[in-house]
Amino acid sequence: MSSQNFKIQGGNFNMTSGEKSSTNFKLSDVVGQTAAGIFASKGYIIQAGFLNGAAGEVFSFTVLPPVIDFGTLFPNMPIEKTLTIKIENGNVPGYLVKVSENQPLSTSVGSEIPDTACDKAEKPCTPSQASEWIKNTTYGFGYQMSGITVPAEFANKNYFRPFPATRRNEQAALIMQSKARKVKDEATMTLKLNISKEQPVGVYKNVISFTAIAGI
Repeated sequence: MSSQNFKIQGGNFNMTSGEKSSTNFKLSDVVGQTAAGIFASKGYIIQAGFLNGAAGEVFSFTVLPPVIDFGTLFPNMPIEKTLTIKIENGNVPGYLVKVSENQPLSTSVGSEIPDTACDKAEKPCTPSQASEWIKNTTYGFGYQMSGITVPAEFANKNYFRPFPATRRNEQAALIMQSKARKVKDEATMTLKLNISKEQPVGVYKNVISFTAIAGI
C-alpha cells in the first residue's frame, strides 16, 4: 500500500508470521491477528489471521450408492453389499474420512439387529478395532474397508468392525487418511449383515454418516 507520504510493503500485519522448516517439518504460521476470518465484498476477498489452505481448492467427496437395500434376510445366510467412496483434495495437504451410524438397524417398534462383535469372544471387534468375522453363526451388522488409504487392519478381508453409534455417544471411526496433496483416492466399504432365526420380522433401517475433513 502507498500514498504520497508512505509506502508499506509486506504480506502480513500480524504480530509475527513466516515459515520455519527443518529436515522433518515445515511450519507456516500467523500470530496476533485480532479479527481472524474471511472477509469479502464485490471485487475482493481477504483471508485474515490464518492460512486458509482449502480456500479456492477443489475438494470433492462422494459415497455411492446413497441407499443400500439388503432385501429379504434369511437366518445364518450373511449378505454383503458395497459402497464406493471417492475423494479428491486438490492442493490441500491431506484429508480424513470418518464414519458413524445413528443407531443399530431398527424397526419402528423398537426391534434391533445388533452391531456385530465378530467371531472371537476373547478378541471382539469394536468401533476402533477390526477382528475376524467368518462364521455364519455370528450375527449382526458391520463393515470392512479396502483401498490404499484405509486402516492397515483391513488388509485381512475377513476383518470387520461394528459402526460407532451416535445414540451411544460413540465417536466417529477413522476409515480413510492421507497426508498427500492432489490425490484422487477411492475405497470400497463392504457392509455385512447376518441374522439369527430368533430375529423378529420387520423393516430395519438406520443412517450411516460420512464426514470428510480437508487438511490434516
